[in-house]
Amino acid sequence: MNSISSSPSRPKADPLRIASWAVLAATALSGFLHLAGYSLLAALPKAGLCPFRAVTGLLCPGCGITHAFLSLGRLDLAGAYAQNPLVFPLAALMALYLAGRVPRAVRSGKVVNLALLGVLAFWGGRLLHHIH
Repeated sequence: MNSISSSPSRPKADPLRIASWAVLAATALSGFLHLAGYSLLAALPKAGLCPFRAVTGLLCPGCGITHAFLSLGRLDLAGAYAQNPLVFPLAALMALYLAGRVPRAVRSGKVVNLALLGVLAFWGGRLLHHIH
């Protein structure tokens, strides 16, 4: 006879939720430290965080996103945009995801494909700007 466990099963950890919380917490921490006169940006190296850039010398679509999120935490919108403009839609999507409010349309394959095309277009423009 099989016995059924009466203990509730633990929900599996969602890596995307954990990563989203970590990024947004670091962003908020950057803002609080900025108010206290400290800077997380000063603690980060200017280069060397991106393996793609280390190998090719070219910027990837995510280059600058760490600095952009930290700038966003300090409410330096221009600085965040200058580091990587993709920080704004990414931060919005992360916040919606954590709130459980990601619209169904955003999760559809068509929207995801359009977003990927947008990232590729951004990357192409970034590469052209870097080359010239």
